[in-house]
Amino acid sequence: MKILLVDDHQMFLDGMKALLTESDVVTAIEVVNNGRDALRRLQTGGFDIALIDLRLPILDGFTLLEEMNKRNNLTPIIIVSASRDPHDIEKAIELGAMSFIPKSSSGQKIIQTIRDVLGGKVVYSNNATVSAIFSEESEEWAAQHHITQRQLEVLRLVRKGLSNQAIADQLSLSVPTVKTHISAIFNALGTQSRTESSKKSHQLGLD
Repeated sequence: MKILLVDDHQMFLDGMKALLTESDVVTAIEVVNNGRDALRRLQTGGFDIALIDLRLPILDGFTLLEEMNKRNNLTPIIIVSASRDPHDIEKAIELGAMSFIPKSSSGQKIIQTIRDVLGGKVVYSNNATVSAIFSEESEEWAAQHHITQRQLEVLRLVRKGLSNQAIADQLSLSVPTVKTHISAIFNALGTQSRTESSKKSHQLGLD
């Protein structure tokens, strides 16, 4: 399988090339760093799939998708972006992207999405909710930082400033159970307070 990577950040491109090279789904990788060159390369029809950022020089990802539609180019496109704007996700899907992957996704998630798209699957269909995309990403984040899904729910409410009693009421838990979850969150994040945990989780990429 031949893949085209389109991004203007060299560090990200290097990481993606290393990830894809180590996998068994890619036989050749070509890299470009702007939308104009990406469109030229895609017009050759020589690629099985393309991973494209939205924020690109000359032609951005949206314009690139629009131009591909005009040319009836059927190369499957996966958007890999740091954007968390729901409108960006919805617009990319409407323009024909086969999937939208946050850049914070795990390597395993990226490889699996490539496999799914190559198999003809639209990983997030036009009626998929943006919340479902972010929910899956949050689950991955929690697993990476050794936090359970219940602890993630507690952490989100901590970040909103809710008291232990309010968290207990909202999640139908006892106050001692909430305190236990918060203690576990402190241990997982290496923090000592609710405020520090909120800041640390944000710094680590939790939306």
